[in-house]
Amino acid sequence: MINLLLALLAGVLGFFVFYLPGVAHALGSIFPGVVAAIATYILLARRTGKQLEAVMGVAQKEMMARKPERAVQALQDAFALSRWQFGIASSLHANIGVLLYVQKKYDEAEPHLRKGAATMIKLWLAQAMLGAILFRRKQYEEMEKVFEGAMRGNKGETLLYAVYAWVENQRGEKKKAIEILQKGVKENPSDEKLKTLLGRAQNDKRLKLDGWGEQWWQFWLETSPMMTGPAGGAVFSGRQRFGRGGGFRR
Repeated sequence: MINLLLALLAGVLGFFVFYLPGVAHALGSIFPGVVAAIATYILLARRTGKQLEAVMGVAQKEMMARKPERAVQALQDAFALSRWQFGIASSLHANIGVLLYVQKKYDEAEPHLRKGAATMIKLWLAQAMLGAILFRRKQYEEMEKVFEGAMRGNKGETLLYAVYAWVENQRGEKKKAIEILQKGVKENPSDEKLKTLLGRAQNDKRLKLDGWGEQWWQFWLETSPMMTGPAGGAVFSGRQRFGRGGGFRR
């Protein structure tokens, strides 16, 4: 937000630099003002983006050290950046929600996952985890709205289709699960894992998402022995890394 205000100020200054000395008339001074505003905004947005990346790097190191609480705190401390740039708050909320979710802190994760949806582009991993929470609570109507909204902006995310189909299949909506997978295959015709899953659904077999590995197990809809430590908590892989788009990426 502050970045936008500073960019607008730069635009106004750019206008007057050309208009007041008579270098250009009013209409002619608009163009340099617009250029100044756009250039300033891009530079400021990049600066804020680098600051956010540094925070994500700190959080990632904490995750690799298996200190998720400190990773969450690092992200929470970064909310001051949200005053400078649009979208940062929702990105931070999404990442915090994902971190809390994989620790099985579903009630704490939910408000962050919901706030992570406050952007035009839905952050698919955070939204899929919110959908999984709603599935556990049997709030199926809202669950479907969340998944459908996430799919509209993330048609290339095959795991999103798979998770959505899995929860529908689990609650007995096998026809719906097949339709979801058919959409996924249509959008991603070269994805063999999705094709295999569709075949299993059509043949009334158990939907196995093992092929997605840790990306699937972190939803905790099924439990993998590899993700359970001595105390039964989540073990976070060093291969996971944060994304500004919301949540873990590979």
